[in-house]
Amino acid sequence: MSGALTMTTLTDFWDGYQLASTLGRPDAPSSCTVPSTDWEHAAPFPQLETRSDLPELRVVTYNLHSGLGPRWRVFADRREVERNLTGIADRIAAASPEMPIDVVALNEVDFGSRRSGWIDQAAFLADELERRTGHAYAVARGETWRRDTPGLEVRFGNAVLFRHSALAVDARILEKTQKTSYASAFPVSALDRILNEPRGALHLRIRFFGQPVDFLVTHLEAFNPARREAQAADLLRRFVESGRTSILLGDMNTVPTALTYQRPHFAADRTHDVLTSGDLADARVVVAAREGVNDFSGWATFPALAPVWPLDGSFATPDLIPQAVQVIGADESDHRGLSVTYGWLTPEAKSAFIRWHDAVRQHQLARLVDCDVPKRIPDKHRVLEWLKTNTGFVSILSGSGGGSKDTPQDGG
Repeated sequence: MSGALTMTTLTDFWDGYQLASTLGRPDAPSSCTVPSTDWEHAAPFPQLETRSDLPELRVVTYNLHSGLGPRWRVFADRREVERNLTGIADRIAAASPEMPIDVVALNEVDFGSRRSGWIDQAAFLADELERRTGHAYAVARGETWRRDTPGLEVRFGNAVLFRHSALAVDARILEKTQKTSYASAFPVSALDRILNEPRGALHLRIRFFGQPVDFLVTHLEAFNPARREAQAADLLRRFVESGRTSILLGDMNTVPTALTYQRPHFAADRTHDVLTSGDLADARVVVAAREGVNDFSGWATFPALAPVWPLDGSFATPDLIPQAVQVIGADESDHRGLSVTYGWLTPEAKSAFIRWHDAVRQHQLARLVDCDVPKRIPDKHRVLEWLKTNTGFVSILSGSGGGSKDTPQDGG
């Protein structure tokens, strides 16, 4: 959830509640009100062959809650924070005992804060993982929030740990656009703008056995669905480069759309649709489609003590196929972590996967246009223009076919 945990959290929540409640559930027939999963309307999931010349790629995403444990609090002593972080290192190392995790994405990380014992938590976890695996992890940090008030000092943000050669590292703050989607036609309050926590994207490019791979680590808005959709669109526009092998990791504070309807305060949230409108596919959705299930409860990561919502996710381009997806962790944070093992598809399998993913995207777009446009936004053309300008649905709306292209990658 939100990293800047203060009493203003309730105000943020109320603003998000008002926005989603104003839009309400889509004004549409019952078949639109509670949709089944989009992949059920696409073609059957294809049989896909993986390459044998590249090892599997293992990733983890974990929200640390600043090492403060599973419940809301403003302070913990250093020994308790170290105990929580050590437990998280244990969970990450145990997620893949045969071969160490390649990349670990971290959210809500303190880089030396009074409230958590002045620990650089990314460096601490890198050291702990090296002790457990025998592999050294480099650290990249993306600070999103700092407070220098004496006695209340905080440095906070996202981080990524990786054990392969880095080709590029970049950290940026996501745009603060307020009015960006068909679901955000109503203004947010001035108070909400004041309390808005900056959100960032940490970009890492590594060389994985000769193959360049881009990683994006982010932590999206927790309570305001319009802002969350805007941040998702900003990620796609600025950071997901066509033709590159890419994985997006982090606490998205959103769930697959069918499950969104079970979150009454956020029923109008379509962040997941935006995130998967282009090349990126949600590992949990892919596994669910392959196994023919529509129950995502096994991937719930929040709240850690009794997980209900799968807020933490991994989204990848179609040259990668999730082989295994598992939740890890217990009570070391307010979130549990998510571990995903990816295989590399052959060119023929990649083409088949793209065709399947494009069929899912076609159904997503049809649902958005037919079911999710409230009466208060009568100009459907304006909705389509926003989707065309800001999301991966542009390839469908412009008539250029599917979203993913088999373009070559450079080595930089």
